[in-house]
Amino acid sequence: MEAQPMTNTVRDGSAGGLRRELGLREALALGVGGTVGGGIFTLVEVAAGAAGPASLIAFVLAFAASAVIALPYAELACRVPAAGGGYAVTRQVLGPTWGFAMGWIYWGGYLLASGYVTIGFGQYLHAATGVPTTAGAVALVAACTLVNLVGAKLSGRAQSVVFAVAVVGFLTFVCWGLPHVRSAVLVPFAPHGGVGVLLATPVVFLAFGGFDMVAAAGEEIRRPERNLPLAILLTLVCVLVLYLLVAFTAFGTTPAGVLRGSGAPLADAAARFGGVPARRLMLGCAALTLAATANALVMVTSRALFAMARDGLLPAALGRLRPDSRVPRPAVLVDGLLLGGVALLGSVQLAATAGGFLYVLHFFPPLLSLVRLRRAASGPAPAFRTPAPRIVLPLAFTCGAAMLVATGGRGASTGLVWLAVGAVVHWGYQGWRGRAGAAG
Repeated sequence: MEAQPMTNTVRDGSAGGLRRELGLREALALGVGGTVGGGIFTLVEVAAGAAGPASLIAFVLAFAASAVIALPYAELACRVPAAGGGYAVTRQVLGPTWGFAMGWIYWGGYLLASGYVTIGFGQYLHAATGVPTTAGAVALVAACTLVNLVGAKLSGRAQSVVFAVAVVGFLTFVCWGLPHVRSAVLVPFAPHGGVGVLLATPVVFLAFGGFDMVAAAGEEIRRPERNLPLAILLTLVCVLVLYLLVAFTAFGTTPAGVLRGSGAPLADAAARFGGVPARRLMLGCAALTLAATANALVMVTSRALFAMARDGLLPAALGRLRPDSRVPRPAVLVDGLLLGGVALLGSVQLAATAGGFLYVLHFFPPLLSLVRLRRAASGPAPAFRTPAPRIVLPLAFTCGAAMLVATGGRGASTGLVWLAVGAVVHWGYQGWRGRAGAAG
């Protein structure tokens, strides 16, 4: 299909443009707050099984991959500051079919990745109360779905409180545990060699998800040519330092084999050096942070479903809003049912690898959109351009491709099945619409 008309970049003071009110500090707070979430509470367990203490290297590799992908993403946000992020830009630049592919991949990535959050919550809840893991995971999905159905959501202040609790919990864990780190516990450092590190990289890459929030706010950032790339890179550096400290403390105090078999890895690590009080602290922090992350995931995934239906790419019923609350209840209900199905899988590793495959893949359509925009060379110059694009852009595609391969057969096969289902849904629905239109 033909691509839709491209919009020129919105500049300061242009009609319809957003006001540039965010400085570097605000942009950095947005990035760090959006990136630090509940994932680290559960991903340490998966990473321990893949790479052992060498997961620390996987975090650095995931950071590097995030950086080279984030810079082109920032330029794209400046060129086409469209509401709806990568999905809207891809649909606008590459056309509806590519837009559906982007939306379907994005939705599926977060849908499957939600499992490591909800199942992780169930594992921590089980460790604290004895409630079965699956029951806790499904109950969390039901609660978050109900919250989104009635239109309530965590306010910005409450979200800030949850973020603060997570950071305080991480820093307490690190400060309490670092004096108890023993080098002997870190041996063997890489039990599965370099292959294990590569397998762990796309999993921990999920923990850096959120940096694109800064890029998406590019139209509202002052001096974007300076502050946008700086905010993205500083966000990733801050998150990397925090994650490395947490992971180093966990692996330096608790054998990787114990973390690998633990449903509550950070709580079990805390118990080794702080006893019951430290364990309870981490259980509480994990439950609160994972619940908040799950609530955000329900909102994000249901809105992705709603957006595709509103744009005519999925049945119109999923794009309906309640007049009183403006909540897309059909989309939230369908989304909640599917999230509950993912929670029933009961496997953090499967959810992380399958979700990781699609999460990495969802960056490709926006990157392709940027390549097309650069070749078209129309409209005013963007406020920010990717430095050394002949190096960074190919490197971004290469890093993404390497991580897709590193997800392994399980993650790739699950992701490819999701893509096949999407192709059937798209062409089947579009064919039905065509026949219905002809008959009408």
